[in-house]
Amino acid sequence: MIFQAKKTSFDLVTAFPMFVLWIFIVLVCTYLIYKSKLAKKYKYLLYTISIIIGGLVLGAIPNAVLPIQQILMTISNAGPIAQIIPMIVIVTLLLASTLLIGRMFCGFACPLGALQEFISNLRIKSSIKKQKEVKYYFKIPQKYSKIVRWAFFALIIVTTIFVNFALLQYINPFLGLNLFKAASLTVILFPIISLILTIILSFFIYRPWCQLFCPFGATASILSRFSRYKYRRTDDCTQCELCEQICPTDEAYEDSSKSECYLCGRCVDICPQDAIKFGKK
Repeated sequence: MIFQAKKTSFDLVTAFPMFVLWIFIVLVCTYLIYKSKLAKKYKYLLYTISIIIGGLVLGAIPNAVLPIQQILMTISNAGPIAQIIPMIVIVTLLLASTLLIGRMFCGFACPLGALQEFISNLRIKSSIKKQKEVKYYFKIPQKYSKIVRWAFFALIIVTTIFVNFALLQYINPFLGLNLFKAASLTVILFPIISLILTIILSFFIYRPWCQLFCPFGATASILSRFSRYKYRRTDDCTQCELCEQICPTDEAYEDSSKSECYLCGRCVDICPQDAIKFGKK
């Protein structure tokens, strides 16, 4: 079974609720994190809103992967640039947000990211002792996850532009969230399988799609290094290194770029001195 990437038009009916949901979740999260009030109950509530409304009701939007797929397919088919201007705008806005507040979108507003984070909270604890008791949890060193992700991104570019094969269209787990909106389940069979694998792996690996495959995550990790607001240590830090031990992406060490920080808050929860704050340098 072979299917082509569907041409997507930018209509207000789809765009309006997408931007409303995105802006609402990002603003609420930014406020709660900045004020150090993002309790676990609020995290789970925000993850649930993103998963149910953005993922199932709206059909997996905001979807940062689809615009990238559409842009690459248009380049491959030598299509008109005007056709992908809305997609370029969406990707640009999402990437620009990382320059201000880091990976806030990936951490909370992205339906697939929220789903993975929700699952990871069931396995990755904010306690060193409890975390050591968790079985079959594998932490991928950042240097290896980056190699895999960039290699996969390169594969997508090559297969899409030079071979005209829409690889992302086959394996994009976002499309699997269209379970209740797709005209035919056959069309999204492979994305559903990809989504199921992502869910299963999320019990053993922290955010497997984000760390290993997401093309948007690859580009966002570059810009988020220069984010104006991010988690930072204050002068109250006693160098106990508990945050470094609990961080699932190895981004809690001092002077870390936070390029892979999804603002999960485990470092904040475990800090005995309340010495980690979200703010400017």
